[in-house]
Amino acid sequence: MALRRRGFVSVGAVVACCALAAACTQEPAQTSSPSPTPAATTPTESQIERQMRLDYEAAEEAYRTNMAEQDRLYKAGGALKATPVLKATATGSYLRISLESLRDVHDAGWKATAGTKILGVVRDGGWKGDRVGLTSCEDNEIVRFVNKSGKDVTPDGLARYVQALTVVRESGHWKVSAASTTKVKTFEGQPCAA
Repeated sequence: MALRRRGFVSVGAVVACCALAAACTQEPAQTSSPSPTPAATTPTESQIERQMRLDYEAAEEAYRTNMAEQDRLYKAGGALKATPVLKATATGSYLRISLESLRDVHDAGWKATAGTKILGVVRDGGWKGDRVGLTSCEDNEIVRFVNKSGKDVTPDGLARYVQALTVVRESGHWKVSAASTTKVKTFEGQPCAA
């Protein structure tokens, strides 16, 4: 009888423990929304705010990638045609003007000794699903161009610029399409100066 009772008590204890464990870990049923929100979204970020943030981040990445490629090409002595990276990150007048400058450096036989320093990039202007505005502070103080004999041939005027950029989405990819450039003596008071 004692054996039977111990078995009954053991089974009862196991059932009780399982019931308690289930009661302690079970959460109230949550209602799911029609479109689940990814974990990266903050509790206060709406779906449209999330899309805006992602679009601005992608646009800035396209700009920074484009600038890094231009720096690489200037250091290599310019270019005659657009590289795949330039084509993937720029379009329109921005690509055309960048290529003109890269061709000029190539044709002159120059090379850059350093690249442009991007001090900061901020959102600027309105957002549309396929177009955003950015403002960038670019410092070219350390950029020097040398000719084939190593002589400094840096054109006058290389300095500091504030770029108002238009970045568009083409075939699912963000590309810098236009820029309005302002030469400045200092970045003080500029929104993009970090």
